[in-house]
Amino acid sequence: MALLIALALAGCATSGERAAFTRPEPGRIPVLYVIGDSTAAAYPPARYPLQGWAQALPVYLDSERIQVENRAISGRSAKSFLDEGAWEPVRAALQPGDVVFIQFGHNDQKRDDPKRHTDPDTTYREYLIRYIKESRAAGANPVLLTSIHRNAWSGNQLRDSHGAYPEAVRALARDADVPLIDLHARTGRLFSALGPERATRLFINLPPGLYPNYPEGKPDNTHLTPQGAHAISQLAARAMVEQGLPWRHAVKPGYAITITNDSGFPK
Repeated sequence: MALLIALALAGCATSGERAAFTRPEPGRIPVLYVIGDSTAAAYPPARYPLQGWAQALPVYLDSERIQVENRAISGRSAKSFLDEGAWEPVRAALQPGDVVFIQFGHNDQKRDDPKRHTDPDTTYREYLIRYIKESRAAGANPVLLTSIHRNAWSGNQLRDSHGAYPEAVRALARDADVPLIDLHARTGRLFSALGPERATRLFINLPPGLYPNYPEGKPDNTHLTPQGAHAISQLAARAMVEQGLPWRHAVKPGYAITITNDSGFPK
């Protein structure tokens, strides 16, 4: 299996050589495509207050410098997003200088679902490699993102529910020399700073009778409210700047998140 992975990485830069970023043709505004699962996906008003973090991302980016196409789909894994045909239109649309944010993992964990499950050490990595190679083949710039934390606690201690998947993404980012936005680490620090009570407000834990779309309420510690979506989108924007990614200049001023007020997100 190690040999197969090495062969798959042959078309990617190794950790000993720096992968060059491609830039758009002069005058063309690049597109940032987001592929991933329900935590990033966009939702219609009928699902309010449910919101994916990438749905909020255009608020923090200058559309005259980069445009966001959120193609994340609820319920998809690295495997099913490809197998069900969601990747092909993105791949076909890619142009030199575009950016592809790749974030899976939540549904890859589902061992009882062969249509979605991937193994973090083998098949998960192999599917991610395909997205990387095909993005680069089109002249686009792939970026790997780790999964956001769930709202899972043991007392006041945030509990990791993603197992080996985030580390598999980190390792692949090193091996393929792909930029990494480690949302797993960043959301871990944010939620831990907020604590269980305030962090819970970022998730769809809705009491009965408060929202017309959810008259019976909804307990959900995976998916985000608008406040949670904006908080995590800001973490992604901060990462672009802090890591010196070429499209950091598209990030609008004021992207930094504040975690000192009562709610844990900017008012």
